[in-house]
Amino acid sequence: MPMETNLIADITYVDAPAGPPVALPTLPPTVLTSRLRRGLLTGLFHLVEARLLWRFMRTPARVRLAIERVNELKRVYYGELRVRKIARVAGRYYREYQTPGWPGAAYDAYVATTVNRLVPFRGDAETLNLVFLAITKKCPLACEHCFEWDALNQKESLTRDDIRAMVAAFQARHVTQIFFSGGEPMLRVNDLVAVVADARPGTDFWVITSGFNFTRENAGRLRQAGFTGVTISLDHHEPARHNAFRGSPQAYENAVRAAAHAHEAGLVVNLSLCATQEFTTEANLMAYARLARQLGVTFIQILEPRAVGHYAGKPVDLSPAQLTLLEAFYVALNFGPQYLDWPLVHYYGYHQRRMGCGGAADRFLYVDTDGDLHACPFCQKKSGSALGGNLDEALAAMKNRGCHAFAGATM
Repeated sequence: MPMETNLIADITYVDAPAGPPVALPTLPPTVLTSRLRRGLLTGLFHLVEARLLWRFMRTPARVRLAIERVNELKRVYYGELRVRKIARVAGRYYREYQTPGWPGAAYDAYVATTVNRLVPFRGDAETLNLVFLAITKKCPLACEHCFEWDALNQKESLTRDDIRAMVAAFQARHVTQIFFSGGEPMLRVNDLVAVVADARPGTDFWVITSGFNFTRENAGRLRQAGFTGVTISLDHHEPARHNAFRGSPQAYENAVRAAAHAHEAGLVVNLSLCATQEFTTEANLMAYARLARQLGVTFIQILEPRAVGHYAGKPVDLSPAQLTLLEAFYVALNFGPQYLDWPLVHYYGYHQRRMGCGGAADRFLYVDTDGDLHACPFCQKKSGSALGGNLDEALAAMKNRGCHAFAGATM
């Protein structure tokens, strides 16, 4: 099948004007506000996971061992913090951005993989949970931090059949979340819809977008095809600053409209923030959180800037004080009693510094726009291909090397 026709010519905005004022909708929250309901659902999650453990372990002794090791994993991951926040979207419940929603085959498969790495029961060593799959080199923006900068707007490599084959290969290896990225993946929305409509159950599919081409119609098409959610890049609560960061006078409006369309369609909405040195202040973080709450989103994802791609060779690392501030924000928004009805915050750096990196095919990996495998989007070094060759050998070699920057003790 031929690749979808490009929707745009190659565009680069150098000095992006602020653009017109953007009307912000106020959308219903997805994070549950009822304390009673949260308590009942927390109990239900315990029952569901106990049932799954019995199905996997088969004997009381193995069930007890699995419970002990799962609880230890939670202690390492959360410390003394206790997860209480739960969101509901389209009849499914979510507690973590990188965990599938329940009920669903993807949630059961995620629990199976997690338990299997602690108390093996299914005869394989697969631990890969999620894949970031870049499907296009094309993008209308010129983002300040773009990690695919050197590949942007080059000739496309991947056909629809290539994407379909990679999805099938990762599904066969128990991958429970696939995030389509780019470039701007919504330029290939027809391919996204076709591939996910043909995929088998057991995986939650997401698209990572700037909001470009994320119309009401396309949001509905994604939902109907089987998509779970959308991650929308929004890097500032102030329109002019986001537009400048993204190199487009329409970037902020596109992102806000995409959030509204996704919310209406029943897709889970995650706002993704690159927390730059300039942005990372308490005032900006709280203003961003208030905006996310107004837009009714489920998750806020915080990414730390890395000196790769368009940032290569630049001193973009956050200061120790700024990292401490981001960690305090993560803890307050997720576990503070006054924020129980605010969006959940996903901050991978918080856990990465405590547990080591889960990339390099341990828990996740990145596939670039040529189908090549990398440890993660920010730690790119080709390690085989997801197309042709021996994928199992490539994954095993990548997992064996691990991540050189965060070689902590993972479980």
